[in-house]
Amino acid sequence: MLDDQPAVADSIVAILRLRGYEAHARYTSADLLDLASEVAPDLLIADVVLDPNSINGVDLAIYVQRFYPQCRVILISGNPNSLDLHQRAAFGGHDFLLLPKPLPPERLLREVAAALGDLEQRAA
Repeated sequence: MLDDQPAVADSIVAILRLRGYEAHARYTSADLLDLASEVAPDLLIADVVLDPNSINGVDLAIYVQRFYPQCRVILISGNPNSLDLHQRAAFGGHDFLLLPKPLPPERLLREVAAALGDLEQRAA
């Protein structure tokens, strides 16, 4: 989970861990990429609009999927400018789910289960 607001990232990670998922919070794209090099991700949940000194969540997701093609992506955002970045990725052939903030825990868990369920079905 990547969000430059630690409270958001930590809350989402807590929700996922309560459901038994292994989850890690990161607050910068550089820290997330360091983690991904240690633990190949199955799912990336990332805020779209991050600190201006950081890569945005859409470009980060594209980069992560280049090296980990099995990784599913859920993008979250409360920023209206996120749609432009999301649409640009779609025009480039990237199909990322974009969910609005604030994100109800039930919706988060439903989308995570769907994303990881799809991954498990492909592996079978």
